[in-house]
Parts: sequence; C-alpha cells; structure tokens
Amino acid sequence: MPRPSMVTASDLRSFMMATYFALRLMIAAGALLLPVVLVIWAAVSDDVDLQGSISGFYYTDARDVFVGIVVAVGVALIAYRGYSVGENWLLNLAGVLAIVVALVPTTPPGDGGMNLVHTAAAIGFFLVIALSIVLYGRLTLSLLDPAEAQRFSVAYWILTALLVVLPILAAVIAHRTGPSTALFWIETAALIAFVAFWVTKTAELWRSDADQRICAGTVACDATGQLQATDAGRS
Repeated sequence: MPRPSMVTASDLRSFMMATYFALRLMIAAGALLLPVVLVIWAAVSDDVDLQGSISGFYYTDARDVFVGIVVAVGVALIAYRGYSVGENWLLNLAGVLAIVVALVPTTPPGDGGMNLVHTAAAIGFFLVIALSIVLYGRLTLSLLDPAEAQRFSVAYWILTALLVVLPILAAVIAHRTGPSTALFWIETAALIAFVAFWVTKTAELWRSDADQRICAGTVACDATGQLQATDAGRS
C-alpha cells in the first residue's frame, strides 16, 4: 500500500491562505453576481421585470437566487476571520444582518410603507462593514511601504464614505418615493462599493504577503494593534 505523501508546514500555510482567499472571493463574487444575475434574468424573462429594489426580487421567480446569494454572502462573512477579535465580531454581525435581509422580506409590491426590520438590517449591514474598515481595515497597512500604504488608506476612506452614504440615500429614496429604478441602481452601487473593498483588501494583502507572513510567524500585533515584523521576520 503506497504511503501518503508528507504534508509540510509550508503546504499547510498554503492551504490556509487558499481558504481565506476563497472566502474573500466568495464574498466579493456573491455581492457582484447578485445584481448582475437579477438584471440579466429580468432582461431575458417574460415573467420577471426589473424591480424597484434588489429586495423586490423576493416576490418574483428570482426569489431563490436573491435569497441564496445573500445567505451565502452572510455565511461567508461569519466564517471569515479577520485580523482582530473586534473585526471578527463586526464581520459576524454583518453576516447575520445579511441573512436577516434575505429571510425577512421587504414590503410586497403595492402595499406601501417599509418593513423596518428588513430596512434596518440592510442599512446596518453596510454601516457595520464601514465601521469594520474604519476600526480595523488598516491593521495590515504597516506591512507595506509608506507610500503604498497611503494609497490603500485613501481608497479605504473613499469606500467607507460610499458604504455609509449610498445605503442612507437608498433608504431616503425608498421612504419618499418607494421602489424605483433609481433605488435599484443606488443599491447596486452600494454593493459594488462593498465588492470594491474586498477586492482592494485582497490586493493589499497580496502586495504585503500578509497571510503568508502571519502563518509563518514573522509578523505579530504590536501594542497599538498594528501588524509589525517580529525578530524572526527581521532576521
């Protein structure tokens, strides 16, 4: 009977990094695919029209797609582990809020008003993500050279602003005018900002090789919570 091949410490680190990369990809791809799939479905189907909000697709034949993708993104956020305990808690909360958005539907078309639980969960989802960026999104920037770290920092501030402004704007429009094409595209823009953060974060971690260095034990958090090279990493 052939002996199984030996798995080295380097192999295990590669497996762990691949898992984290897959989770980040699932989160970003799911959020991006949601509006894309819904728009294509509405374009090619005689039974599904473009809705006045993304959540409005809950009451169409595309409901399973809406619920499935949003729940998948929520579960991936809960499964993902950040670079601090606080970040983990915020991502877990965002994941739970995403699942609430999927399972507690918006108000049915024509009923008027807003489902406060659904609306609060949707706005809360984006605000929690924005808060996680403000508090913890820059923990790994210390592993880059200052100029490159500054560019990523500016990108994070811009994305944070979008993640706050766009959902609030969507809520104001929904309250004043109800579902509309403008509302759908503003919600889509908020999702794209969410996707852009995860893509940008993945690029930053790739540039700094943070995952590999953390797994190898060559970086650790200092007293301020920033990641810094350890003695092993400097040698």
